Amino acid sequence: MARVSVCVPVYNRPQEVERAVRSALEQTFSDIEVIVVDNASTDSTWDVITELAESDPRVRAYRNDSVISRVRNWRRAVELAEGEYVKLLFSDDWISPEAVARSVEVLDREPRTGFVFTAMTWHYQEPETCYRRQEGPMDSLEFLIRSATVEDQVPVSASCTLARRADLLDAFEEELPNRLPFDFSHGLGLDGTLLWRIADRYRYVHHLAADLAHSADPHAGEPNTRQQIGAEQREMMWWAYRNAFAQTLLASRRPATHLRALRAALLVSCVPLRPTPTARRNFRLFRTMLPTTWWRVTPWAAPVRPLVTRRLRDPLDPTIPL
Repeated sequence: MARVSVCVPVYNRPQEVERAVRSALEQTFSDIEVIVVDNASTDSTWDVITELAESDPRVRAYRNDSVISRVRNWRRAVELAEGEYVKLLFSDDWISPEAVARSVEVLDREPRTGFVFTAMTWHYQEPETCYRRQEGPMDSLEFLIRSATVEDQVPVSASCTLARRADLLDAFEEELPNRLPFDFSHGLGLDGTLLWRIADRYRYVHHLAADLAHSADPHAGEPNTRQQIGAEQREMMWWAYRNAFAQTLLASRRPATHLRALRAALLVSCVPLRPTPTARRNFRLFRTMLPTTWWRVTPWAAPVRPLVTRRLRDPLDPTIPL
């Protein structure tokens, strides 16, 4: 049984899945398996996967009889894994050779750490490295406060993380309540929920500042790539992640003082602090996300003051792409 499972769910991405799987097989950490679950692709994806499995016994290939939901396919890949630690590697992403080894080293020595995340580069028109900050442990409350903004230097993508398999399985949710006037049925926000729920139960998460994870748009012509997303869909995505974070708070077991700070951070993330039509609209949407007993917030707690200062200085654009 391998110690680490790299799980690659995929649908109709033959070129991308080969890149993702080969990056997992090229890891310097040797005790590894690669679980690939094809969600009943209609192109050559399954042929590519079977060739990879035939060429390397560490690849275990599975194919669904019919298409299931995106998030259910993620979960199936993790359920099939046997490793103590899991990297959920989406098919359009890939990892540097030392990504797993460096992450395992941290989790082995730090049992109070929920997961390890690394810097990640998006290879679009101009490569851009995100999630890079000071290396080392981060208090999980700080991670969650930064996550409330979604646009700060903490991840929503699981591809740059390594977590314990048991924690990932406990964190999965195939669908979240949605009271907002947007369609979130495609699963947006549920990747972030995995990380937020794991962070909620641990004292720390840990950051590796090295650029060890990578992503790029799928092949031209596939819907929902960055080049094809318009302003209306960007706003929908923007709210999808905030709704997912709000639902995480509703299930959180943190002390009341932490929850007040996190609700305040979410409010500051959603609502411009200057009185404008956008502020009034966003405040109505913010209240819609949470029960009436939850949207009230106390005066700004100390961990949230930097966010408040920044929001007073910078206008909030609800169409900022993630």
